[in-house]
Amino acid sequence: METQVTVNRLSAFRMPRVSVLLWAAGALLLVLWTVFLVWGWHLPMATWAKVLPGFNRAESAFGPSPERWVPRVVAIILGLLTAILAGLALLVRYRETLQRPEAIARLLSAAVAVACCCVLVQNIVGRQVDQTYYNIQTMMTNPASVPYFGQRLLMIWPAMLLKHLVGRLTYIESDLLIQVVGIVLSVYVIGEWSALFVGQKLKFLGQIFLTVLLLPNMGALAFDIGVVFTYTFCFLFLYKRQYWLFGLAFCAGVLNHQNILLLVPTSVIVMWGRERRSTVAWVAALSLVAFFAIQFVLNQTVPVPRTLDDSKVWWNMRQIAELRRTMIFGIMLTIPWFVGAAAVWSAADPFLKRASILLPMQLGIYSIYGQLNEPRLFHGFLPILIGIYLCCIRDRFLGPEARLVPAPVFAASDSVP
Repeated sequence: METQVTVNRLSAFRMPRVSVLLWAAGALLLVLWTVFLVWGWHLPMATWAKVLPGFNRAESAFGPSPERWVPRVVAIILGLLTAILAGLALLVRYRETLQRPEAIARLLSAAVAVACCCVLVQNIVGRQVDQTYYNIQTMMTNPASVPYFGQRLLMIWPAMLLKHLVGRLTYIESDLLIQVVGIVLSVYVIGEWSALFVGQKLKFLGQIFLTVLLLPNMGALAFDIGVVFTYTFCFLFLYKRQYWLFGLAFCAGVLNHQNILLLVPTSVIVMWGRERRSTVAWVAALSLVAFFAIQFVLNQTVPVPRTLDDSKVWWNMRQIAELRRTMIFGIMLTIPWFVGAAAVWSAADPFLKRASILLPMQLGIYSIYGQLNEPRLFHGFLPILIGIYLCCIRDRFLGPEARLVPAPVFAASDSVP
């Protein structure tokens, strides 16, 4: 009892001290702003060179500052300090609310999501260069001249619009900014997908899995990240039985990559025996109609060049038999993950087990028309792979209460006569 009283007294003593420190910092910042606006804004650069430590070294490293640029830099720094102080004041003001378990869970989830986005953005910035087979400027100005990739426009059209609206951006910068949006979308939807298996509090585990899986496999191609969020949206809506939204996500996926067609047989297998056959039929039929209609329009408006030797059968046979370096790296980056998923297969939800039919279909198609040494070909399977691992974590490493939340939409006993 005495110990509790002592802790309460200490808490009551410390918090006012924090408030006093914040008020003191605010007063000091107000003084700095006043001095800067009244006096510092008009100082010549020679005087700033004497006031700011390390001025000459920075000017040598970064180049001479433009005229009147030094006061702007100082104003930006003061603005950042003001924002930090305001944030600290809000934390102190709402400290009791922020200490609640649900608030802590949300903050943790948001922090991990932002961290994953930052890691993936940093990774894609380092790879964002023009390739001989995928020139970004050509894709944005004349996509019909680009073999294979010219009809994959879901990410290119927004980049073209952005370039038109902000003319000073380069083609690569415009494309990069749209890819950043794609990364944010991917991290968000993977979080919502993961929540289906481990709940909202632990959905950040799926986002971490996504980041680890994508980091070594992300190329400079815009549609790579588009595959992740279009497939994940499709699986999310399919799991929730929101079939019209599934159709819209599917149509968006057609504009990103033609391999989205594999989700039609996948959706049939997932729905079979759990929905009425009429529902299965119209979802599959409308998806096929949408695919071929969009593809027909693209072929008429953006007729990309075709080569007579599109098949990669012999290419893949040699890659496998000769174990070339690219194939070795591709195996290293994919096989261990799939072996691990196979080891915990029994823990997967029924939906994931059925949707896993996508993997052998991908292997069959990509053995003919793809390069099996490229792990990015299997980005569409990542939601299923992540879901399997999350089910294992839920069932084998969390408490019994975690295994019941959330309840699966597709249960093992689901059956429709």
